[in-house]
Amino acid sequence: MDEELQIVDVWSDNLEDAFEQIRDVLELFPYVSIDTEFPGIVAKPTSYQDDYNYQTVKCNVDLLKLIQLGLTFANADGQTPAGVSTWQFNFKFDLHRDMYAYDSIELLKQSGIDFEKHQRSGIDVSHFGELIMSSGLVMNEDVVWVSFHGSYDFAYVLKLLTCTSLPSSQSDFFELLHDFFPSLYDIKFLLDERAINLSGRSSLQRIAEHLEITRVGPQHQAGSDSLVTCRTFFKLMQRYFENKLDDEKYQGVIYGLGKASAHIHGDSKNDSLYHTPTYPLAMPYNAGQGGVKWGSDMQNHHIQTTLNPGIVNANLHTAAGTALLINSNVTSPMENNMLVNNPNIVNSNAMNTLNGINFYESPHFSKQ
Repeated sequence: MDEELQIVDVWSDNLEDAFEQIRDVLELFPYVSIDTEFPGIVAKPTSYQDDYNYQTVKCNVDLLKLIQLGLTFANADGQTPAGVSTWQFNFKFDLHRDMYAYDSIELLKQSGIDFEKHQRSGIDVSHFGELIMSSGLVMNEDVVWVSFHGSYDFAYVLKLLTCTSLPSSQSDFFELLHDFFPSLYDIKFLLDERAINLSGRSSLQRIAEHLEITRVGPQHQAGSDSLVTCRTFFKLMQRYFENKLDDEKYQGVIYGLGKASAHIHGDSKNDSLYHTPTYPLAMPYNAGQGGVKWGSDMQNHHIQTTLNPGIVNANLHTAAGTALLINSNVTSPMENNMLVNNPNIVNSNAMNTLNGINFYESPHFSKQ
C-alpha cells in the first residue's frame, strides 16, 4: 500500500465518515498523536508574569482560528492500523476575513495548504466539536495523547471543545486540560527532563531525522507532522525509556507551561516557545504606509480610531494586569473587532500611549 494513503484529508463533506472510522479504530489503537497548524503568533503580553508563556498562548489562541488538526492512531507497541492511520482535519479559514501572521501563512502555502479550499470546503468548528465530544477521544482515561511541544495543539483543541476563550489562569487551564485529556505526554518535555541531547537537535524534524524516521507527506501539514510525532514517540520510548514512563513525572505535563515552564523561564522572549526572525511588514490595503495589513473588507464599521489608532479586538479578555501587544506583521478584518475602550490591547501601528509597551518583531511559533 502507498504510504501516502495512510493520511486522509477530512473536509466538511466527509467529516462524519471520518469520525465513524475513528470510532472503529480507537479501541485497538488508543495512542493518539496530535499536531496542529494555525495562523502564527500575533500578540504577546507586555509585562512579565510567572505564567507569561501561558498568557502568550491564551491571547493568540483566543484571537486566531485553527487551520488544520492531524490525529494519528497507534497501539501500545507503536503499531498503526492497516490502511488509514492518520486523519487530517481541514477547518474553514478565510484569508480575507480571519486574522493571521503573514509569514506563517506563506510557510503553510509553501507546504501545500490550499486556502481557497479551506474557505470553500473547510470544516465548521462547532460541528467538529459536537462530533469529537461523542467520539470517545476525550474525557477517556484509556486514550493516551502524544504531542511534541503541545501547548498550542491542546489549547486550540480545548477552544474547539468548549466553544469559548481559554481560562484566564494557567491553573484553570490545566484543570480543564486534565478533564478532557486525562492521559497525555509531551515529547519535548520528555527529552528535556531526561536531558537527552540528540546531537543538539531540538525540532521535531531534526529529532526524527536523527532517529532515522521516514516522513510521509509534506512537512508543516498537520497529518504528516502527527504521524512523525507518533513514530518519534515510540522510537524514543524504545531507545531511551525502556518502553515505560513514570506517569507521576511525565504525564499531563506540557513543555513550557505549568511546572515545565521552569525549564525555560530564564528569558521567555527568546526561549524555544518563540522563534523571532524578521519579516517584511504586511502593508494595509487602504493606506500608503503602516505596519498592519487589514482584510479587503476594511470599512468604517463605526470604529473610533481617534481614541487609539490601530486598537484591535478590544473584546478580548486578558488576565488582570496583562496588556497585549499585537505584532507588526498581522492581517485582520475590521468588522469583527469590538473596539473603542480597551487600554490593554494595542497594535504596533498605533501610537505608543500605554505605559511599558515595547514593540517587537514578528514572532513565528515553529516546532520545526
